[in-house]
Amino acid sequence: MFSVDDKKQLMGLVVFVLACVFLAFMAGILAAIFKVYPSQAVFSAVNQITESLDKDAHKGDIHFLYKARNNDSGVTVYRPDEVQPGVTLVTGYWRDASGWQPAIRLLDFFGKVLHEWQIHPEVIWSESPHHDRVAGLYNKPTSYVHGSMLLPGGDIVFNIEYLGMVRMNACGEVKWKVPHRLHHSIFQDDEGNFWAAGLYWREDVVERYVHLKPPFVEETVVQVSPEGEILREISVLDALYSSGYEGTFATHKKNYDLTHMNDVEVLSAELAIKFPMFNPGDILVSLRNYSMVIVIDGKTEKVKWDFQHPLIHQHDADFELDGHIVIFDNNDDTTRDGSLWGRTQLLRVDPATKAYERIYPTDDSQLLYTQEGGKHQLLANGNRLITEANAGRVIEVSPAGETVWNWVIESRDGEFLPEVLEGTRYPKHMVEFTASLDCR
Repeated sequence: MFSVDDKKQLMGLVVFVLACVFLAFMAGILAAIFKVYPSQAVFSAVNQITESLDKDAHKGDIHFLYKARNNDSGVTVYRPDEVQPGVTLVTGYWRDASGWQPAIRLLDFFGKVLHEWQIHPEVIWSESPHHDRVAGLYNKPTSYVHGSMLLPGGDIVFNIEYLGMVRMNACGEVKWKVPHRLHHSIFQDDEGNFWAAGLYWREDVVERYVHLKPPFVEETVVQVSPEGEILREISVLDALYSSGYEGTFATHKKNYDLTHMNDVEVLSAELAIKFPMFNPGDILVSLRNYSMVIVIDGKTEKVKWDFQHPLIHQHDADFELDGHIVIFDNNDDTTRDGSLWGRTQLLRVDPATKAYERIYPTDDSQLLYTQEGGKHQLLANGNRLITEANAGRVIEVSPAGETVWNWVIESRDGEFLPEVLEGTRYPKHMVEFTASLDCR
């Protein structure tokens, strides 16, 4: 039995502990508000904790490893008479003696590696070029490549996600790098300029952005010259706010990552003929966190078109030759394996009427699901190359939906495999540079 004095001492201890917890909590709030130590450390810790909670899909805290969905690896389907001739560029992770390493590879139809660019983010930027609250988080050995573009002669342009854009030659030498937080896809326009998404961390209140409390991310559409110079930048928030979309932000709770832009494409003069409601230079943008695709007027920088239903966290949206917009709809059902209702789908949208139809999968036997990432490419013969990112798979399907090529990245332990964020088909002549390559 406790004496009266014991009870008083115990009660005093409880009160003391609660007071310490309360003071620590208030100190954390004040640190975040005034952005003093240890707010950045706390922010980094929260990020790491959030990532580690995803162990149902990831291998420990290795963010790019996902549970393998079958025992296949390499090329498992190849119909030589039905594929679009060429080579396939893939971005992913491969393991060597030093561990997992991001790389970009060119593959033939048998999965043979024709060329490889090894990516070392911690070498390309030994010190982060950024000075915001997440400085130093993305120039790590396992930071990932998101967005790539193969150029004649073996140069490659790619984004190290949220770190910057890089142009590298065939021997792995960096020709230029853009120290701006560029991310996700890369699109090349008729003039040879590159377009990608960019972002800024906003630490202070921006009066024109009603409902947005700092800190939050402001994303931009960025145009980069072939020499690595930023030519133009358009704020997506400005475009939305100036076009009557203020209400979009009124109920958003996850303020720091508002739009999560993951795709940018500019309408060419050739394609504009098929899209009478748009003009050459208009910009197609995918905003994942709002499950919304928009077109920004290339001159006024205002939103002139949007599409939402039935998208759920979509990715790659493309203008296509038949006057439709085709969207890679992840159809995220909150699970990693799509076990609720998830079935990633390609939707063809008529921009004039907003009528849509699913063009792949064509039936329920064709399994396709990636909660995050993903890409599609319309090929010259009418086939489509589809990247199922979380499954580490790139497939080519015919217009009827039949798989004519299937490649899965290798798994080292049979249980987990790395994601593949991009697969792109290029003409075979794009590998001619390898014949005379001398990287000594």
